[in-house]
Amino acid sequence: MKKLARLTALLLTGALLLVLTACGTATGAETEQQAKQRLLNEINSYRASLDPSLAPLVEVKQLSDAEQELIEHFRAAGKTALPESEADEAIESWRSKTKDWTYCSEFGPGWDHDENAYILSAKVPANTPEGKAELWAALKGSGKFMGEDCKHIGIAVVTIDGQMYWSCCMYY
Repeated sequence: MKKLARLTALLLTGALLLVLTACGTATGAETEQQAKQRLLNEINSYRASLDPSLAPLVEVKQLSDAEQELIEHFRAAGKTALPESEADEAIESWRSKTKDWTYCSEFGPGWDHDENAYILSAKVPANTPEGKAELWAALKGSGKFMGEDCKHIGIAVVTIDGQMYWSCCMYY
């Protein structure tokens, strides 16, 4: 009887582990929300490393919601490039939602004139020391996170074909 109880407990534990793994919780996989928060923390750490007097960028929900809606168009299309016709509509909607803010700079999406498409190219790096180094190199290479007048940020993350991408805009 004890063996049967032990076997049943073992099977139930295995089934629970299988269910949790399928849901992504037991694997430790980072969610989009966790990635977004990590990116924001790293951006602010990077800014502080450049100049300790730079205030951290404050995430504004309205701006992040607009940014998320913009990059959701990429998720819906299932690709990282939107043709001009689709991109124009998405960008116009984003502009209407951010019109009361003064724009500083952006990172993530951009216009590819050769392809005549709006491209989402900033991949969320792994949550490892190597990933952090990769992110800081991208931030440094962009030259866009040093503005002392930039105080607010809208930031979003989206997963396309198993890869997370991110986008942000900074505002005065």
